[in-house]
Amino acid sequence: MVLHISRVEVRNFRNFRHLVIADFPAHAVIVGENGVGKSNLLEAIRLVLDPSMPDSRRMLREDDIWEGDPQGLAGGAEVTVTVDLQGYDSDTDAKSVLSAATVDFAPYTARLTYRFAPRTEVETSDNGLQVTKRPMTTQDYDFVAFAGTSETNDVRAIRREVAVRVLPALRDAEGDLHNWRRSPLRDLLERLPLDPANLEATASAIAAAVDQLTKDGNVTKLQEHLTRRLSAMLGPRLAVQPTLGFASSKPDELIRAVRLFFDTARRRGISDTSLGSANVIYLGLLLEALSQQRLDEQFVATLVAIEEPEAHLHVSLQRHLFGYLLRAGQSLVLTTHSPHIAAVTPVRSFIVLRATENGTAGVSTAALPVSDDEAADLERYIDVSRAEVLFASAVILVEGLAELYILPALAAAAGFDLNAYGVVVASAHGTDFKPYRALLGPKGLDTPHVIVTDGDAVPDKLNRKEAGLKRGANLHPDSARSTTLLAQIGTLPEPGTSGYQAGRAAVATELEDVGVYVGAQTLETDLCALFGAEIIAAFKELSTNVTAIADVTLGVANERAATVDREVRKKMLKRISALGKGRFAQRLASHLSRADLPAVVRAAAEVTSNTSSVDAQSLRRLGTAAYLFLALDKISQVARESALIGEQPDTPDNENQVSDAGQ
Repeated sequence: MVLHISRVEVRNFRNFRHLVIADFPAHAVIVGENGVGKSNLLEAIRLVLDPSMPDSRRMLREDDIWEGDPQGLAGGAEVTVTVDLQGYDSDTDAKSVLSAATVDFAPYTARLTYRFAPRTEVETSDNGLQVTKRPMTTQDYDFVAFAGTSETNDVRAIRREVAVRVLPALRDAEGDLHNWRRSPLRDLLERLPLDPANLEATASAIAAAVDQLTKDGNVTKLQEHLTRRLSAMLGPRLAVQPTLGFASSKPDELIRAVRLFFDTARRRGISDTSLGSANVIYLGLLLEALSQQRLDEQFVATLVAIEEPEAHLHVSLQRHLFGYLLRAGQSLVLTTHSPHIAAVTPVRSFIVLRATENGTAGVSTAALPVSDDEAADLERYIDVSRAEVLFASAVILVEGLAELYILPALAAAAGFDLNAYGVVVASAHGTDFKPYRALLGPKGLDTPHVIVTDGDAVPDKLNRKEAGLKRGANLHPDSARSTTLLAQIGTLPEPGTSGYQAGRAAVATELEDVGVYVGAQTLETDLCALFGAEIIAAFKELSTNVTAIADVTLGVANERAATVDREVRKKMLKRISALGKGRFAQRLASHLSRADLPAVVRAAAEVTSNTSSVDAQSLRRLGTAAYLFLALDKISQVARESALIGEQPDTPDNENQVSDAGQ
């Protein structure tokens, strides 16, 4: 493990009232929506660790104070940024440099702090009484940056050895590479032990080449014209002698004429590359320069932070480049909006920032409670799912492709645009929700989420029954309660017998309290009671097989009957599977999205008034499809702070309006 930032705490700075990232990853990828404070977090770190930041930048202004602070700069607000460093247990150089900053030894931990606060002087009157405070200005403030726990431990010496280098999002990489003072190529070339004799010979060859060039009469004329014009403009005292050439003939200045080319013929320079390529080249040169400096023991460590590195980079290059960088030895911090970079990020390297009423909050996945195998599975999942869950405000976890189509369609029919509120429906591609719940849970991304899963109540070929309830019980955060629920599920009567529905409902309701919503059997059969007509219509559009259509039609009627014939159910599901469950769900979704869902739900839930929301108790009257609407209602409450089926004023157009869906 290389020396890296291990913890960051920010108080009262810009977006942050009080931000704590307790497990800051060694390779960190910071994600979050626009305006949440990703760049401001890097700026806060720079206040502590950037040696290139002038002290004038560390003197904050009114707009640097968190806008929710009741005092503000005029009232004496204080800003603090604390950065902890770890990863130097076996680095003797780092131990020496950070000795005054070290606050713990298991593991070694160094603490550096920036504090911006009013000066401590108290104004008094002639009689010794304290003068009433006037509104403060920046002139009444000062800052201190210190190491360890004492403000007398100056941090500047440490910054020379342990620094942060931030590359801004809108940097001019091509311009920096052309500018000798700013180019990282300068450091690489100047540290080369060049042979003086070879430099002298090169200078002589260049001088000869320049002399040969000036033998051209046109070049000589141009020089003469420039000489006369500048002499006239400057006068005899300041006259200059302009001379054309292509490099200095002084041996010690030759190195500045070296340019980086991208072909063996030296015809394609940096100006001939794309903006994205120039960014990659600049980054490569910088990392190589830092590596050489570290080998030469010029410093202990430099932490590189890059803002939005995806700019001008093709998708495949983003994935390849940052898949390499995030697994290399150099400690790296990225801020990004790119799901392609996020997709190749190690699952324990994320920091997610979210806006709240009390300022931006942040979480880290560094301490994600999953095994290495589960972490690898999650990384593959994030890769193929385009990392959408990382950017979501809320997540609905489902089993497969059918739910990916059906749930957004139901939400849209209810007037709830999931995309508009940042809600993602994500498939676990199976029934093992445990690692995904860990990722989204309080020790991971801490993203509001629900799990929607089939009930699978009827025994399967291996005589396993109530698989859905058992799945949900195993996801209960309280292990003791999980064991009790599993025992309770084991004592449920057979489906269709006395006491079964009440006993099953009790378990399902408790699981809903922990965000797990369990169906009765499977998605298609659970929808039959409410959307039978839509199911039949969707099937007819995909199949002309009369027998198959009859099996599905009979299957829909069977699911509405008091007693379900399992063989008829099997035939219906077999017909749907033959078409492809995903394909069928996609077609069914188009019918559901056009349904008058509020009317359907109100009628089935026996809610007669349009002027009241449909609450959870009413949604439970929807029978086998209730779990879908309860899950969507929960997410609606989180994402838009209103019920899924909200209030609708009574008008002539919607009075007594009842959909014939499912009739």
